[in-house]
Amino acid sequence: MSSLRVRNNGALLVHTQSPIDDLIGGGLPTGVISHIYGEAATGKTTLAMQAAGNLSREGYQTLYIDGDNRFSLKRFSQLFTNEDSLERITLIVPKSLDEQTEIISVLDAYVSSRTRLIVVDTIASQYRRELSPDTQFSRYREVVEKQLPEMLGLCRRRRNIAVLILNQVVTSMDGEEGENIPSAGMGLNKFSQVTLRFSTTPVKSVRKAEIINHYLGIRGEVFYQITSEGISPVRSDLLKALKEVGSRAP
Repeated sequence: MSSLRVRNNGALLVHTQSPIDDLIGGGLPTGVISHIYGEAATGKTTLAMQAAGNLSREGYQTLYIDGDNRFSLKRFSQLFTNEDSLERITLIVPKSLDEQTEIISVLDAYVSSRTRLIVVDTIASQYRRELSPDTQFSRYREVVEKQLPEMLGLCRRRRNIAVLILNQVVTSMDGEEGENIPSAGMGLNKFSQVTLRFSTTPVKSVRKAEIINHYLGIRGEVFYQITSEGISPVRSDLLKALKEVGSRAP
């Protein structure tokens, strides 16, 4: 299957070859920012690798800004056995928040006519690592005010590039029960045309992706597994187990 699709309205979609594609209307849309946040081990980086590898196999390039140093060559080789797939992925590992901000300010210097995807994994990792909780919010505003407008500007100039921002979660203590929200709050959603939340489920090997917002008004959720082949459909026996757990819930 091709790594790129064309929607009926002419929009170009980056295909990840995972259940997430059907959930969001065919794939990651180009010309806009997609934001995925979630707990650890829910497959955020795996999904980004799948999208990048699929593009690479067809001669397209990906710029991967790896703020968490999570891009595992071993994991990538599980997903794509062809070494050529890695050659078209430009991997940049910023050492500080300032360096990440500088890289994003000159994105045009890193992309080519064959670039179809930019990944930031994760957008908030540097300031969480460098700053105390008391100063994180003010520097987060700097991240939002500098980095995201730069990426939005690139989207407007280069309508054939998809931007995928990955994000961690923190627990909000508002209300009676804590809730997992994007790291540094919900502000990133204002800049994102597509926002997904990845989460765990009561069945250990099953994860859930839920649309928080979509610029086309799409709504829904999908369950998936993380296997040696990547983000995959859930086996029928695990779906049955998930339904049984749900039926026992109060």
